[in-house]
Amino acid sequence: MPQLLIVDDDKAVRQWEERVVRDNGYSCEGAHDAEAARAHLRTGAYQLALLDVNMPGNSGLDLLTEIRRDHPDLEVVMVTGEDSMSLAMSAIELGAYGYLVKPVGTGELIINVANALHRRHGDAEAQRRMLRMQEEASERTDDLAQALQNLEVSEKEVWASQAETIFRLARLVEFRDEETGHHLHRMSSYCETIARTLGFNAEDTERLRLASQLHDVGKVAVPDSVLLKRGKLTPPEFEVIKGHSEIGYRMLSGSASDIVQLGALVAYTHHERWDGSGYPRGLPGETIPREGRIAAVADVFDALTSDRIYRAALPIRSAIGLMEGGRGKHFDPEVLDAFLAVLPEVERTRRQYAD
Repeated sequence: MPQLLIVDDDKAVRQWEERVVRDNGYSCEGAHDAEAARAHLRTGAYQLALLDVNMPGNSGLDLLTEIRRDHPDLEVVMVTGEDSMSLAMSAIELGAYGYLVKPVGTGELIINVANALHRRHGDAEAQRRMLRMQEEASERTDDLAQALQNLEVSEKEVWASQAETIFRLARLVEFRDEETGHHLHRMSSYCETIARTLGFNAEDTERLRLASQLHDVGKVAVPDSVLLKRGKLTPPEFEVIKGHSEIGYRMLSGSASDIVQLGALVAYTHHERWDGSGYPRGLPGETIPREGRIAAVADVFDALTSDRIYRAALPIRSAIGLMEGGRGKHFDPEVLDAFLAVLPEVERTRRQYAD
């Protein structure tokens, strides 16, 4: 049974909240100020706290800050007489799940309690999943080193062996990011199709298909707290994510394998933009290697049409509309036209490797 902590200096309000939550199957304890709440938190295991804002001594926001620091698994809903948008935004930014303005109805209170506990359960499941993936990724650290070593061989190495090793190397990222699913198959197939349409010969087309699987290998160095974050990234977190392009390049460059060298180039340039607004180097136009321009189109299409933690997949036509809006800005017009010319083949690939 979930255990709640109700903190309010108004005894009548506190007792009403206690009665409501108990009547709806929850266990609870009450505290009249922040100091009493701290005493409860030191000795009890709570899943949710209902906090008043204005109390003697420390305010509810002060207590909220302490809870997020010292009890990160505890959800918090503010219940206050202060009908203030700025105060509500401050509470949310400090980590509160919700902000209720008194007088609060019975249904409103219970719905917010239930939703907050539901989110807490979801976050706990996500954390357990992340720990499982961390364990798997740790077990495969040796695989990463061995995969790179296996590729430091002469060009006489059997092509199929290189292809298998490259795929295993690229798959290491997916053991941490479950949402990518069949992203590697789709991404590399899209690159292959675009390259063939642009007139690449058979050997160069196959080299790009294999090398493009390494485009995100630098994400192995991105912290799980950023890579697996459920919500929108903060600007500093986005800067961390952006670093995967250069990290991937440094990991792969200098290899004796020409396919891995091409993978380094794709990793380094697939987030550059035709108008020079991309990263990591802000390259414009044809200074971006053609393979990077192809990978940019393939990667964005797959990202838009795949489910992500922060949004559902877009319909194909909606994704195409957004990409056409990036013609000459994000994308090389020639590469985008080649992609659109073979859209039926792209859609067949997408269905074949659906998550």
